[in-house]
Amino acid sequence: MIQLNLDLNYLTQYFEITTQRLNEYSAKSIDEVMELEEQEGNQAASLIASAMQNPDKLAKLLQLIDPKNRYLIIRNLSENDLSKLLPYLEQEDLLWGLKYFRVDKIIEMLNKLPTEELMSVVLQRFTLKDIFLLMPQEDINKFFENQEVERQDVMKYFETLNPSELERILMHQFGNSMKDKTQQEHLMFINSLRDEDFTKMLQNMEKPDQVGLMVGLVKEKPELMEQINPENITRPMRTMEKHDILKCMDVLDPEFLIPMVEELPPDLLQVVATQIDPRIFAQVLIDEFPDVLSKIAL
Repeated sequence: MIQLNLDLNYLTQYFEITTQRLNEYSAKSIDEVMELEEQEGNQAASLIASAMQNPDKLAKLLQLIDPKNRYLIIRNLSENDLSKLLPYLEQEDLLWGLKYFRVDKIIEMLNKLPTEELMSVVLQRFTLKDIFLLMPQEDINKFFENQEVERQDVMKYFETLNPSELERILMHQFGNSMKDKTQQEHLMFINSLRDEDFTKMLQNMEKPDQVGLMVGLVKEKPELMEQINPENITRPMRTMEKHDILKCMDVLDPEFLIPMVEELPPDLLQVVATQIDPRIFAQVLIDEFPDVLSKIAL
């Protein structure tokens, strides 16, 4: 039996059940009380039956505005039934529930998001430059080896560089032979390289220049981020406090937050589910959990 903290005055006034009868019904379920009242020919039976189908009246009857009452009911739900409540929670309630995870676990779950959603979170605080500066050199080299990184896009980026900057990049690798040439000559030289040498040139650039190129490529083709290991995308976030990470996550829709919250142990999942709006909870009880309602005592 589920024993709640109910408003006895409301029960006596609205349902016309005397205090004496309420005392006699102690620890009896709502269904049992309805049956007894019906046998006595009292109006309370029909009033309670009506309330059991009306979310506003049910929320008032069970005092669901009290989070303790919501919790007392919710803790009787199975883990599977608990998950059914999560879609009814507000985004802020789901984010609130994520505070029970450690930072490393939150980062781990972020890494499982689709790239577009992951980027929307990370870019709340960091830039593409921040992400790429922290990438290990080995992963940067792999990025330039990827088939999705096309020569024509790289050349378009080089065309945007200041001639002196392009000259510096080439002189770093090819020496004075690149000095005092025109921008067009520099571009023709780069484009004449075999694919293997072209990739090698990109890999041998100084890291700030590699980062600039990667930023330019991704701005033109955001889908290139799908070639980046998610762990590299979230690497800058590892220095953040938990509450700051959760603030960045407020751009995520509930459909992405719910699977994260579901990873909480049952006892904490119950606490999070208790944040549900009282009226919505009443409607869910009516629609989904009539068996639970039958166990509630007046």
